[in-house]
Amino acid sequence: MKKLDICEIKVLNRTLREQIRLVKSLILDMENGKIDSAYVQSMIELNKNEILKIHKKKFKYWQGKNGNWNTYFPKENVEPPYGRLVSKVSQERLDKAIVDYYIKEDKTIIVPTFRQMYEKWRETKNLELSDNSILRYDSDYKRFFANSDFENLPINQINENTIKKFMLESIRKQNLCREACKKMFSCVKNTVKCARIEKVITDNPVEFLELKQFTRHCIESEKPIEEQVFNDSELRMIQRGLDELYGDKPEFIPRYGVEMSLLTGMRVGEIASLKWEDIHDEYIYIHTSIKHNRLKNEFHVGATKTKKSRQFPMCDEIEALLKRIKNVQEEYGCVSEFVFTDGRGGYINGQRISDCMKRLTNYLGIHGGGITGLRKTINSNLRRNGVPVTIAASMLGHTEEVNNKYYTYDTSNLSEKQKIIKDRNSKVTALVS
Repeated sequence: MKKLDICEIKVLNRTLREQIRLVKSLILDMENGKIDSAYVQSMIELNKNEILKIHKKKFKYWQGKNGNWNTYFPKENVEPPYGRLVSKVSQERLDKAIVDYYIKEDKTIIVPTFRQMYEKWRETKNLELSDNSILRYDSDYKRFFANSDFENLPINQINENTIKKFMLESIRKQNLCREACKKMFSCVKNTVKCARIEKVITDNPVEFLELKQFTRHCIESEKPIEEQVFNDSELRMIQRGLDELYGDKPEFIPRYGVEMSLLTGMRVGEIASLKWEDIHDEYIYIHTSIKHNRLKNEFHVGATKTKKSRQFPMCDEIEALLKRIKNVQEEYGCVSEFVFTDGRGGYINGQRISDCMKRLTNYLGIHGGGITGLRKTINSNLRRNGVPVTIAASMLGHTEEVNNKYYTYDTSNLSEKQKIIKDRNSKVTALVS
């Protein structure tokens, strides 16, 4: 075996360090349980073989006359191919000893990447999330970070400028809206926070970063007001469209669900889960909702979105609708404990009501505000008529803050605005006459 020159040894040492780093990183991945263990194990073995090849290029490796297998390990002040003699009874044991030596003797600390630290954070975070929320977080990660250079950066190499560059490039490349930008920034902040808690890093690279530094570069995604609520003319078109379609197929229950939303502003899941026992003379008792577990693609009856029950006041129009639904169930032999039955004694899922609303608006040629648009419309109508936010929020089943921020819009028409400004200006004129 010829003696290697200094340059050859340097190249081999650099390659050896890289192979050791890869093996340690793969072991970390496997311990996190986020990558198929069979695949990781095969990659580890492949890199271990590379470590053996490099060792054999640097040091003597032979079987002695006594049958033992021998090699040299690195030794201070002794140049390869010689060093500290090591002997094992079999080649397999010697190979294992060689690899173990390099893995254990290497003092390089393998710092987890952003992806590995994110997965560490998610291990705890998932414990407080529903299956649907877990699916949403997984989807967000794939959208924002998967297959990027950023996700493979060691967490201790990520600084304020690294984050700013990645965020701004992602916003422009993906045309992110403000809400998407907020989600991405939140993932970065929580991952960094986890790294600090685990004492992987000591500095806080997001300390001086603010969301507004990024959101001003986002696209404007909010729909115009006229596409989020329905005006009086469109509401009349929806009701007439339903009346027309009832005659075509009166036993198609989802259409009655649309009308219930038109009259109450209830969520589709709340409508779908209504039972006849929830219907009272003075009110509808809203306390359940149909839930869709998208991770498992399963439906079940659960609590309302806010986990709170509420009473929605009964009126003649709602009472008449419920009476028509009861007559349909009796006439078509589909009597059920559920108001909006699937015809087999069970419930329909809320998506069928939403789909029905979407087809109806397409048929009528009006914007697709959907069931949420009906909720926003009935709330805005209530507020326009002077109903306090406390009452409107209680009827719709959300907080006053949510009511003001997401559900209250100007639904007045031009003639109403003309009357308002006319009354105002006539008072001003009267002051100077």
